[in-house]
Amino acid sequence: MGGHTLLNVVVVLGILVWLGELVWLAREATRSEEDWLPTVSGAAVLFVLAAPAALYAPDLVERLGEFWERLADTVGGGGGREVTTPRLMVGGKPFPLTEERVRIGRYPNNDLVLDHPTVSAYHAEITLRPDGRHELVDRESRNGTRINGTPIRSAVLRDGDQITLGALSLHYLNRSTSGERGLEAESLSAPRRRAG
Repeated sequence: MGGHTLLNVVVVLGILVWLGELVWLAREATRSEEDWLPTVSGAAVLFVLAAPAALYAPDLVERLGEFWERLADTVGGGGGREVTTPRLMVGGKPFPLTEERVRIGRYPNNDLVLDHPTVSAYHAEITLRPDGRHELVDRESRNGTRINGTPIRSAVLRDGDQITLGALSLHYLNRSTSGERGLEAESLSAPRRRAG
């Protein structure tokens, strides 16, 4: 077998492995109910290291995906995508996350007041990190804080995450409004912003 033939076989095998990894990453993201496009586009530039990078360096893959998304929006004039403010869906109503810190709890001096008996007085806090992502921190609440069913003390939020405070559920959204329909949390009074 000549050198050129061997090189061609190696390249074709590499491309097949790469495509298989991208399909696997898309399926895993879809199964986790995440947007698969940023993960796949971020990992694709790493060729045959796409899957290992997604597993062991997810922040790198996420940053690469965001880069490609911004580039596509810039080159394509926004591609028709609606730019929206990150928000919480509370009882079917949006609560925009426009401040660097949003305190959540039952007491009226919180930024987001949730009048529910299983929500602590000062239950949790959402902060805007320097990298532009939102982080949810449990404030030693009585009934705990969960993201997608997993108890947390602190975690970075992803689009579509279900946040459970005590027995009350809300959703975090940071993309277009198309996913908001049907995101109804348990019945409660409308979210109130603290006066000030």
